[in-house]
Amino acid sequence: MENKENKTIFVDKTDDPLVNKFLEALHQAYNERVTNYYEAKGKELSRFIWSEKKKVFIYILDVFSDHTSIFSDDTSSSSSKSSILFAVPSKEDNKIFYANLVNETNNFTFGNISDSEPKARISWLISQKILKKEFTVNIYNPSIFYTFADFKKEYLLEDIKNSWIKNWVDTEYRSSLNDLKKSNYMEPFPTLGKKLFVDRYHFDEMLKTLDDNQFNDEFNQCLFAYEHEKWFLCAAGLGSCLEHLMEKVIINYNKNGYPLLKRLGKDPTLRDYLNIFRKEPINLEPRQETYIKMLFMARNSVDHHNTGYTSKNICDSLLDGIRNIFNDYYSQSILSKNNSKGD
Repeated sequence: MENKENKTIFVDKTDDPLVNKFLEALHQAYNERVTNYYEAKGKELSRFIWSEKKKVFIYILDVFSDHTSIFSDDTSSSSSKSSILFAVPSKEDNKIFYANLVNETNNFTFGNISDSEPKARISWLISQKILKKEFTVNIYNPSIFYTFADFKKEYLLEDIKNSWIKNWVDTEYRSSLNDLKKSNYMEPFPTLGKKLFVDRYHFDEMLKTLDDNQFNDEFNQCLFAYEHEKWFLCAAGLGSCLEHLMEKVIINYNKNGYPLLKRLGKDPTLRDYLNIFRKEPINLEPRQETYIKMLFMARNSVDHHNTGYTSKNICDSLLDGIRNIFNDYYSQSILSKNNSKGD
């Protein structure tokens, strides 16, 4: 398969039974490391890019190595090849792509870069326009790995799987801890320092159901701020998304025969939204009203100088709030019909 984002031809190897078996074993080993060793569950799983039902594309690049490998079949050769492996987040399915770049990298400049510096080797591939920078922006840093073992040899797959997954998950865990302790840290090029991220999987269906370009844009900007640790911007944006979502609930009921929209008025405040939510047909209960008020208080409590655990947790709570309001109120507003006449 030719990847349009670079001139290298990547071959989709997922149809190969051996490779597909390797992919499944990788994912299983990954989840076992996450859930059994690190005992991650619930929100903690947001630290890990391949946990649960998340998808990734696995890329394997065979490149020149000016070192003799114990895995080489040609023991008379003073040179060998190594492989660079990494993952890219995907919304499609788990796949493995392969490219043989041994000929393109068989030179002194590339060979002089240590095998143990795969990021530097990726940088060289970019500098030679073998890989385009636009492609590598999506590479997930903790997943970058190198090996002399040949993934096409079945007896070596276990070695690759165990060493790679341990390195990947352990790096991912340490990186997420460091990001919570350090302010606005971004790992330098060649790849994006994308370590903190939210579980987008849970929001995909919500955005599809809402089918609102403006809301999608607002919400995705909040996720962008979240992933770049801009907690103040993220919290402020999520507060606006909460109000937008409550407005959409009111609009839906209005379309379904409940004349609520005229009560909202111009430039409505949280008090205006709550006044409408308390009445028919929503009937907001006191405990639920307290919860919504708490969400907005949390949004207002984030200081743009405050980073770390507190601000991140507030943003997590706001994301949960958006999901809860969608599940509890928006879904019902689509189904509800007013068969009575009058206000």
